[in-house]
Amino acid sequence: MNRHQRRRAAALARGRTGYMHRVLAAVRNGAMPTKPGVHHCTIEHDADCAIYRGGACCCVPNISVSGPDGVVAVDERGVGTKRARH
Repeated sequence: MNRHQRRRAAALARGRTGYMHRVLAAVRNGAMPTKPGVHHCTIEHDADCAIYRGGACCCVPNISVSGPDGVVAVDERGVGTKRARH
């Protein structure tokens, strides 16, 4: 079982997949970048996610937010981890 399959199985066991609850939790936790400016939220769905077939998200996508003060990766619980820019 690869990483994506393990993450999907873990999310299905918890009863939640998708990303909106993670983005909202990250905002509540203060994990999003705070400097003024343009911020880009990148959501990377798995290749077999139902969102590409017109359905609801059924994977656990990778989420990252980049802005003037760096890049923040948002985990499954909505906790942000700051990463260095490349």
